[in-house]
Amino acid sequence: MRTSALFLMLACLTGPSLASDIVLISGGPALRAHERFKTASHDKYWGNFIDSPLARVQELRKELPNDRITWLVFRPGYTTRSEDDKQDYFKIIEERGQKHGLVPVYFDNKDQLFALLKRDGSPERPKIARLEYFGHSNKKCWMFDYSNRVDGGAIEPFVVHVDDLENISGSSFTPNANCVSYGCHSGEEFSQRWRMVVGRPMVGAIGKTDYSDGGMPKLSEGKGGSWAY
Repeated sequence: MRTSALFLMLACLTGPSLASDIVLISGGPALRAHERFKTASHDKYWGNFIDSPLARVQELRKELPNDRITWLVFRPGYTTRSEDDKQDYFKIIEERGQKHGLVPVYFDNKDQLFALLKRDGSPERPKIARLEYFGHSNKKCWMFDYSNRVDGGAIEPFVVHVDDLENISGSSFTPNANCVSYGCHSGEEFSQRWRMVVGRPMVGAIGKTDYSDGGMPKLSEGKGGSWAY
C-alpha cells in the first residue's frame, strides 16, 4: 500500500514531458569494516544503490519511452568497498548497466555532481524531466559515502546539504520535472528545501527506507513512515 501511494503521488505530479533526460543517482555503500559489528548494520549487500535504479529503468522506459536515461554513480564509495571486499565491483556495475543499455557516468564529489546537473537544453545537455536519488541520507543531506571514509558519517565534499542546493538551478529542469529521493528521512526537510530552492517538487520519505529486499526501496516497516513532498 505504501509503495502504491508513492507511485500514485508521482503520477499526480507528472504532466506532459518536455525533456529528453531522466537522471538516476547512485550513492555509495558503507564499508563492512565499519559496519559488521553493529547491531543495526548498513549495506551488508554492496549493490543496494546499484540494483534499485536499474530496476527502476524498466519502469521508466515504459512511462517515458522517448526520454534518455543518464545514470550517475559515486565512484569513491565503490572504490573503497571493492578494496574492502577484494572484488572488482566496477566490472559488475558496468556489466549490469550494459544489460539495461546504460553506461555509468562516475562522479567523485558534489561539485562534479553539480556540474553534471547543469543543463542548457541543448542536445548534448538536455534539460532534466525526472531526477531520482538512491543512497544514504538524513533530513538535511544526501550522503554519498555514509560510513565509508568515516565510521557512521560522511565528510563535506561527499555530502549535499540543504545549504548546497543553490548550486542546482531550476533552469536545468523542465517546468514539470519531478524528483524523488529514496534515502532515509528526505521528506522531513530536504524535499521541502529542494522545492523552495530548485523550484521543482521532490518526493521523500518521512522515516527510514529499506533496500534489503532488492528491487525498489520501500518504507521501513513499523515506523509510521510515509512519502511526502
